[in-house]
Amino acid sequence: MNMKKLALVLLVTVIAVSCKNTWSQEDKDAFYQACTDEAKTWAGNDSVAKSYCDCVFGKMVQKYPNEQDALEHLDILAKDTGLIGCKVQVQGR
Repeated sequence: MNMKKLALVLLVTVIAVSCKNTWSQEDKDAFYQACTDEAKTWAGNDSVAKSYCDCVFGKMVQKYPNEQDALEHLDILAKDTGLIGCKVQVQGR
């Protein structure tokens, strides 16, 4: 996923959920839906798309444990090499 698409996925998450101070199940579900929809366009199958989104979400939550913090740093997340590296990681399987 390129940086623009990652930013779009994260923006969809912003729109889809209300601003909260934690990652609720609803927030996670909205992220995964947007992420997997986009990842399926290049991943080839659902399993690779899910692995990619697991990687991105895990790294994002590690960096920003609260959803509100992540939303405030979308520009940084879109350029985060760790998140970008998730695509390389899952494609190498």
